[in-house]
Amino acid sequence: MNKRWIGIGAIALVLALPFVFSGGAGSDAKSVTVEPVTKRQVRASILASGNLVFREQAQLSPEVIGKVSEILVEEGDLVEKGQVVMRLDEQVFRAEVDQQEANVRQQRINIDRQKLNVETQRRQSKRSEDLHARGLLDDNSFENARHAFELAEVDLRGSREGLRQAEAMLSQARERLAKTEIRAPIGGTVIAVDIEVGETAVSSATSIAGSSLMTIADTGTLMTEINVDEADIAKISEGQPVSVYAAAFPDTAIDGEVRSIPLAPRNGGTGGTSSLARDYSVEVALTDTKGLALRPGMTCRAEIFTASAAETIAVPVQAVFSNNEATADVTPGKGKVDIEHHLFVEKDGKAERRVVEVGLSDDSYQEITSGLKEGEHVITGPYKILRHLKDGEAIEVKASDDKDDTKKTAEAKDAQ
Repeated sequence: MNKRWIGIGAIALVLALPFVFSGGAGSDAKSVTVEPVTKRQVRASILASGNLVFREQAQLSPEVIGKVSEILVEEGDLVEKGQVVMRLDEQVFRAEVDQQEANVRQQRINIDRQKLNVETQRRQSKRSEDLHARGLLDDNSFENARHAFELAEVDLRGSREGLRQAEAMLSQARERLAKTEIRAPIGGTVIAVDIEVGETAVSSATSIAGSSLMTIADTGTLMTEINVDEADIAKISEGQPVSVYAAAFPDTAIDGEVRSIPLAPRNGGTGGTSSLARDYSVEVALTDTKGLALRPGMTCRAEIFTASAAETIAVPVQAVFSNNEATADVTPGKGKVDIEHHLFVEKDGKAERRVVEVGLSDDSYQEITSGLKEGEHVITGPYKILRHLKDGEAIEVKASDDKDDTKKTAEAKDAQ
């Protein structure tokens, strides 16, 4: 009898277990986080990197070869345009000028001698002509006299051409002598002196020792050159605002704006055959340096704001999804492709699927142009639940955890 009651109790316990566990587990609602819909500024941007440079900068190189005899400035000195900042040894060039001056004087003496000879031959030719007319001089002697006169005139013209050549060579020698004085091509500050007294300055287009003398720059023209990929260059236009972050001050945004956009890429050029990615070197003027001690050559990153929507309804980008397949609009003549975007809104403890229209987006927020009202609560995560959520599914709102699913933003944008 007792065994029968024990058996009946065991069966009843087994039948009651599902109800016990069901009651302990609660409902099937999925735990999600939500965020109230508010208005905020959304700014579409492009990220790029580059360097700080001076817009007006000149690197001085010698045009003649010679030893440095004198350096008249030091790093940090202010110089004016045309000021002599360095001198090379001029002894060899001075001797060359003296030689060419002597050559010019010799050519002038030759001209004077040729002039006298021409006058002498002219008189003899005239006298021979008179004697020949009176029959006192034979034809051969008359022709010789006239030929000597013409030859003297030719020699005079040759001496005059020799003088012009000598004067040209003298001008070149003086120009080479003048180039031993190195002058500042622009006004500014000496930011580097690359050679010392006694070293040899070498005129060369390559970066060999002695080919660089010093660098002068207008320190008030500090700007940024950033490299924009060819896929993004069409979105860039002059005057767009830019936030620049120097490597030395990574947390401080330096205000700037796009100054100029090149027509040709930095590498490859027009008609180049390089298979490497092409970058365009965009100049960005710094409008407010925030008093930071910036230096040329510093690396930096830049955020170029290509479009802006101020005070618009926006939601986190991970909350917005799009259909994977685009449906073609069958309306004749349009040839347009529609992509549907949707998100989920918390309403009465359930997830309501809402089709929306989107606008601009930045790294964090997506503009919603229609389909959503301010004050509603949009479901923002976790992403592993949100991506499989269905319309009308029961949800339970939990406190937002910033550490939950750190990759959800990037995954959500890739999914779109």
